[in-house]
Amino acid sequence: MGIVYELFGIEVPEEKMRVYYERGLLEATGEISFPSCAVCGTVCLHVVLKCPECHSRNIEKRELMIHYDCGYTGGLEDFQTSSPGVYRCPKCGKEMKRVGIDYGRPGLGFTCMDCKAVFQVPLVEIECEKGHVNRIQQLDLRKYPVYRLSEDARRISEVLSVVEEIARRLEALGLDVATFTRITGSSGVIYNVPLYVRGDPSIVIEIAPERIVDETYPILMTLKAADIPNSIMIIILPSSFKPELEKIFNPEKIRIIKVDDISSSASRIADEIARIIGAISYEES
Repeated sequence: MGIVYELFGIEVPEEKMRVYYERGLLEATGEISFPSCAVCGTVCLHVVLKCPECHSRNIEKRELMIHYDCGYTGGLEDFQTSSPGVYRCPKCGKEMKRVGIDYGRPGLGFTCMDCKAVFQVPLVEIECEKGHVNRIQQLDLRKYPVYRLSEDARRISEVLSVVEEIARRLEALGLDVATFTRITGSSGVIYNVPLYVRGDPSIVIEIAPERIVDETYPILMTLKAADIPNSIMIIILPSSFKPELEKIFNPEKIRIIKVDDISSSASRIADEIARIIGAISYEES
């Protein structure tokens, strides 16, 4: 599969995450490196262990034993006898009873089932999905970003169901509606817009959950409304929004809808938006 990310318990390909990043739903917090094939660049790799003598892959992992007198090294099972604690060398036939004197047990190792070579460290190679073989020292490194949800994504998650319901109701009225779209302002800044009604002028609809509304919010929205060309902005605000802050909004560019509970007011919000759009169309005519 290559590089995949886990997003809410779902595996998402790296290409899809890049799209979310470009849409402003994710932000990069760092980078992490993955080994890649020096020939084709893929990160789909697997480790290959081989016999260092004949390069066979037919090897087995075993606990090793060595007979000091004749130097024979093999798997522990090759030396075992029916008597507990007594071993016999399969090469010279001598009994071995004293570890460290008659025999040694160096630990785990490998045996090649083709050429019978015994070794502690196999030949390690890395093979990619396309069959290219690399030594570890030959591998390249590819960097991939580490992501987290952006503030835009957290804001969208709070109003997702409301936005979708409002969009359905506006579309039923014959309006051309886009949800969670990106609009480029006259300054070149790209904005994430929860609802966008195409028209002349177009309607930019912002929904402000109570937790993000503070004294800076009207200024930010005023600048945003002025930057998006040929548009009128409608802002859905909680009823607790301070009336004195509403004076900051430019009434020629921004219209306000206030509701007690945004999450349960989709129907009323859609009706108000339709009314405002109708009034704007009448003014333009």
